[in-house]
Formats: sequence, structure tokens, C-alpha cells
Amino acid sequence: MKSITEKLTTNSRVIKSHLTKYGDTFKAFKELINNSIQAKAKNIKIEIVYNNSITVKSGIEKISIVDDGYGVPFSEFKTKILQIGTNVKEKGQGIGRFSSFQIGELMKIETVAYDEKEKKFSKTLFGIDTTDLKDIELEKTDLKIDFQYFEEKKLDTYYKVEIENFHHNTQPKVFNKNKIATDFLSENITQSLFENYPYEIFNDKISFFVNDHKLSKSDFVIGQPIFKNVPYTDKNGKDHDINFYFYNIKSQINKVKVFFQTENDGVKSVAYEYTYSSDWYTTDLGTWFIYVESDFFDIDLFRNLDIESLGEEEIKNLKNTVKESINDFFKARNKRFEKFVASLEKDKFYPYLDNKPASTSQEVVFKKIAYILEDEHHLIQKDEKIRNFLYPLLDKAISNGNIEYIFKKILKLSEENLEKFNSLLQKTDLEDVIHFASQVSEKLEFLNFLHELVYGEISKHLKERSQLHKIVENELWLFGENYNGSPHLWSDKKIGNILNELRNKYFNYIPSKNDDNLIETEGNMDDITDLFFYNERITDNDTREIMVVELKSPKCSIGQKELNQIDRYAFTIEENSALPSDKVKYKLLLISSKLNSYAKSKVKSQRENYKDNPFLYDRKTEKNIEVYVMTWSELIELNKRKLGYLHNQLSIKDKSVKEKFENEYPNLIDEKVSAQLRKAV
Repeated sequence: MKSITEKLTTNSRVIKSHLTKYGDTFKAFKELINNSIQAKAKNIKIEIVYNNSITVKSGIEKISIVDDGYGVPFSEFKTKILQIGTNVKEKGQGIGRFSSFQIGELMKIETVAYDEKEKKFSKTLFGIDTTDLKDIELEKTDLKIDFQYFEEKKLDTYYKVEIENFHHNTQPKVFNKNKIATDFLSENITQSLFENYPYEIFNDKISFFVNDHKLSKSDFVIGQPIFKNVPYTDKNGKDHDINFYFYNIKSQINKVKVFFQTENDGVKSVAYEYTYSSDWYTTDLGTWFIYVESDFFDIDLFRNLDIESLGEEEIKNLKNTVKESINDFFKARNKRFEKFVASLEKDKFYPYLDNKPASTSQEVVFKKIAYILEDEHHLIQKDEKIRNFLYPLLDKAISNGNIEYIFKKILKLSEENLEKFNSLLQKTDLEDVIHFASQVSEKLEFLNFLHELVYGEISKHLKERSQLHKIVENELWLFGENYNGSPHLWSDKKIGNILNELRNKYFNYIPSKNDDNLIETEGNMDDITDLFFYNERITDNDTREIMVVELKSPKCSIGQKELNQIDRYAFTIEENSALPSDKVKYKLLLISSKLNSYAKSKVKSQRENYKDNPFLYDRKTEKNIEVYVMTWSELIELNKRKLGYLHNQLSIKDKSVKEKFENEYPNLIDEKVSAQLRKAV
């Protein structure tokens, strides 16, 4: 294989940010898929290497896309790949092939194609790392290209893109557009692909493979899609067809998504996604994806469609037509809901017989939830005692904005568990549950604040960063939920005195260049001292756990000296006869903002010995002593993962009741159209 060097060329000065213009990483990823479709690919194979290691913050190490399209011959590689912002395509800027840079720093391309110029098949290999690019001198960067020609008369053509070194994994602060979208998660990726390419998958136009699993329409759709054509006359009197494709989806999300599609250079693309809600749709109807197409949809229309304050009658008429058409579809399928509402409004336990709700939308939501409960448990026909406690509970939960709790907890309960739930309410106030949910949200906000305080721009300018110590002392849940309290909660002052003495002996020093533990930064950090505190708790097996935390100042990195000192500290505890060992566990944490190169190597090899326990550095045997060494970023990331799970489970929304239900369960927009399309974000 031969090699040459080439340079990126542009028709104007282009910086790296121009190559990452997409709203999020999955949109950038779709641009690569669109390129494969435009290359007439029949098979697109996607491989995602997942890694749940704490060092891989996004959970993904590599993404590759391989298609069997016609590829790019070597003789055209420079013009089709290396020229940026040119008219390589009939439409667009010719930069879509670089959309991978929005996801990661390293892109590799491998392609086999028939070269018309040489009348042979060629294979071309090319890689580019954006960290090597100078923003102001792209055209001066030498890029190596390997190529080979073949004498064979026929070879299978393909185009392969690999993305590595994701921004989310390598950078301490990541822009939102560079964060790995949740669409890439193993539980979401296939559904996300179907959402964006239903036409290709359902009609077997293209075979998609994800980690060797072929996506089939039977994986996603129940039955055949339902087609509906609606005529539309624009304000100029011109007639158009609006085509609706209703897909009944195999999913438990039980909602309606509306996708407006356009065709761009042979690719059916989702231009906008909306959520649909109305009185005619209830969740027992299942999940539906609705795709809307029309020759009337152009780029200018889509730029303005989501602007709510438009004065343009055309846009309003179009939206009303779409909503009325979807309303008619669900109205025909939900006659039972009309009958139920009429019966519900006469029920003596209906909470709004004598008292009006806080908002009309609150009553609409109540009717929908009650309808689902009726469908599952037939409450109106059964013992009225259940309705007596359940209907007021529903009303209260809706008023408090706690609708997720009702959906996730009550709707799944059997009749037996409903009675148990009634008994539970005798002992537990619902406000306690709401308070816990708000605590999870507040802790996530605190972690974001703490990251900015330790690593952000503010860290260079704060004069009183010693306040960080006071902040941490009040947030001991960082080191484990069971430490939620104030430090120095001691039943034995003798232990505290010994630990203080040992700390003064081993950690009372100033970092220096000679010790390779001095971090030289701008700002006012010299006044910030190390912080040392301890706490104790009783574990579930009645073991007394003593936690000792040594927080190094921002100017001190963890190096060989710090590792030696924490080891000596642990050894002395192990040997000290005055410190108890029976049913006592010592948990020692050494934390700083940075590890130097020696510490990184040492810590990495030590952690390999304790893969079942993240950040564990050493474990002593004579006494139950565990030593943990970590950076602030690792501690923050660990807590975000824990709280993120709870946050996702609780679906906490920081919205007022009015905002929440007018956004997610909107009331009638006007007398004519009892539905709303809201742009998904």
C-alpha cells in the first residue's frame, strides 16, 4: 500500500466548530447514515463498543458505520473528502462527512470503490485527529492518506467510518452539542434508528444492523401502517396532498410522537419531532408514531413551524389541519373514553362536583388517569371505598405535580396491592415522597455547581474558595448516602484525637516542585488549606464504620508523596493498639483535583486488584481498613451516575403544576382543535 500527504482545502477560512454544526451528537451521527443512503447502500452496519468503566464517562468507546454503497475512489478522495465547504454535492455544504468530529476527536475512513479514472478498484485509508488541527491554519496541516489499486475485475465496494476519543470521555467540560445523546444507549439505539428511518426499515429498502443484530419491522410495528391522505389548500389557492402514516409501535412509553418528514437528496429525513396530546388520546391506545409528508413542506416552512407567536395564517391553518386529522384518527378509536367521562362526572366521589380544579388542564389529566384505572381495575363498578380514597389522592398528586408517582406506582398495582397501598398511606405522608424527589434533583444541581467550583473558570478568580470546605462538610452524602449529617459525630473522643494526631504527623506539609505535587495555576488559591474531617455510622450488620477524608488543597496534586503518606496513615491505624478493631471498619479517602503521572500509573494498577469496588486503592488485613484514592471529577461522576438513575426513575420535573400540565397535557387550544403539537426538545 502506498502513501501520500495532502492538506485540507477550503473555499474560505473554516474553523473546527464549523464542522460540528448539528444540534446534538445523534443528529451528527444521522448525517453519516444519510451519506450511506445517498451512496445507494443496501446494508448499513453499525457497531457500538460499550464500556461501563467509570473512566469512560459516556459509556461508549467507539462507534463505526460500514455501508455497501459505491464508496469513494482514490482519484476523487481529495475533492470529495478533503475539500470543505465546496459543492461536492448538488445540495448542502459538503461537510456532512465530517459530522463525526462533533462526536469524537478521532475519525478514520476506509473505503473501496471503482476508480473510473484508473479503471481499477482502489482502497483508501485515512485518519484525522482534530487535536492535531490548528484552528487558524487548517490548510497547512499535512494529512497522510494510504491507498492501493487492485487488478481484480470485481471487488465489493464499501465505506467505513470509525469514531473514537469521544469529547464526553476526554474533556473535563463538554459542550451540550458534544455530549453523547441518550439515543446511543444500548436500550435506545434500535428504537432511535427506527424513529428516524421507518420508511427504509419497514419497506426493506435498507437493512440496518446494530452490533450484528438486524433490525426488522416486526421488532417495532404492530400490523401494517395506516395511510391517510388529507387535501390542503394554501392561502394562494393551490391544492396539496398531506400524507399521514400511522405506525402502532411496540413500546411501553404509551404516547404519540409526530414526525414531519422531508426528502433531501434522496433521503427521507425527520425535520421536526412533536408530541401530540388531546382529549381523544388515552395511553391505553398504546404508542403511535405518525409521519407527515407533503410537497408543501419546504425549508422555510420548517424553520417557522415551531414558532408559537407567528402571525402567519398559513402556518396556523397547516397546524390545525394536521391536528384535526390526528384527532379524527384517535377519536374513532376511543368511543369508550367519551362514555366513561360522562359516567365519571356523575360519580359522587368525583372531586370537581362542587369544587372547581385549579386549572382546566388539571381536570383533563384527572379524567385520563381515572379512565386508565377504570380500564385496569373497574373501580366505578366495585366497592366505593376504593374510589373514596383514590380519587382525592389522584387530585392531590396532580396538584403537587407528582403525576409520575401515580403512573409508575399506582397503575401497576393489582387489586390486592391497591389495598396495601391504602394501608401504606395511613403511615406515610405523600409529601415525604415528593420531598425525596426534590432532594434528588437538588443534589444533581449541587454536583454541577461543585464541578464548576473545582474545575471551572470560577476556580481561578474566587477569593474565598476556602468556603469549599464548609460546603463539603454539609454535603457528606458525596461519600455515601449514610453519611448525610454533620462531621465529628463521635461516641468516642479518644478515637478522634488519635486520628487528628496521625493526620498532623503525615499530612501537615506544603506541596513543592521537588515533590512533584504542586499545581501552578492562575487565581487566588494560596489561602486554601487542606481539609480533614471524619464521621462515623452504624452499618446494617451493626459494624461501626469510621470514615476519614483528606481533601488536598487545589494547589496540591496527588503524587508519590501523598500515596506514601496515606499508606503510612493506614498502616499506623492498623498497628495502633488504642484504636478498636472488633466490628469496626475504617474507610480512608484521599481526594484532590488532579493525579500526577506517577499517581495515575500507580492508582490504575492498584485498582485492577479490586475491580468489584471502584476507586479502592488498598485493603489492609489486620484491621478492616479500606483506602480510596480519587479525583474530584471521579467523585462527582460517581454520584451523578447514582443520582441520575434515581432521577430517570422518578422523572423529576422542575416545573410548576401549571407549566407541567399545560406543556405535557395541554388543554383545548381553541373550540375547533382540541389538541396540541409541541416541538420536542
